[in-house]
Amino acid sequence: MRRSRGIQMTAGTLLILLALVYLFPIYLILINSFKSFRDIFESPLSFPASFYLDNYTKAWKASDFLQTLLNNVTVTALTIAGVVVFTSMAGYKLSRDKSKLSWFFYILFTFPFLIPLYSYMIPLVQLVKQFHIENSPASLSLIYVSTSSFALFMFHGFVKSIPVELDESAYMDGCSQIRLFFSIVFPLLKPAISSVAILFSLWTWNDFLLPFLILTDKDAFTITIKVFQMFGMYGSEWDVITASLVLASMPIVILYVILQKYIVSGIAAGAIKG
Repeated sequence: MRRSRGIQMTAGTLLILLALVYLFPIYLILINSFKSFRDIFESPLSFPASFYLDNYTKAWKASDFLQTLLNNVTVTALTIAGVVVFTSMAGYKLSRDKSKLSWFFYILFTFPFLIPLYSYMIPLVQLVKQFHIENSPASLSLIYVSTSSFALFMFHGFVKSIPVELDESAYMDGCSQIRLFFSIVFPLLKPAISSVAILFSLWTWNDFLLPFLILTDKDAFTITIKVFQMFGMYGSEWDVITASLVLASMPIVILYVILQKYIVSGIAAGAIKG
């Protein structure tokens, strides 16, 4: 009994230390975003004596924040809509069909999940440029949707928890397959949909490399590119840079805090039932 408590205390202490390691950079960025340039270098670790808000005013103007925020929201919304609709339909169909061909397509579609996106990103970018659809939120979202094998894996597993008898009853009542899916099955996928939406929102919102390779028009830049440019435009003005980082992170952090309870439940359900 004592040994078990000792192990639990040790594990708890290690987890707390690990959490502090992860939270410390966030703490530095947050507190220094409310300091003047001089205060940052004189006392970077201390809590601000007063909240200096001019940093946020400068960061807002320098990053053209409203336009950049609209770009991010557009890309993220298109990506989430495409991922949720197409991968949920594919996951449902492949899960219900027990043929060898269905299993082959499931392996084929989920295999890219094991391969890092960066290993085949260059051919994707070249393909986009050959079709002359760069600098478009739709083209960026299209790539995100086409590489969403993880979402297909989750929906495929979660559909197995939905009784097949629901499908049979709907067919007996004359329900078409499309209506069956969107009227009966799709609402039951809410936990998986919530998890997929949150995870892909985080990945899409915070992605830097793919937008950096595809978007060349400054009016189409996403937040991560604008923040990256801050290091060139304001290389020594860390007060503006830290405020920009806070502004860039705030929308997706708020979304995560509101919907975080769905992440673990959805992933666990999809994995266990799959």
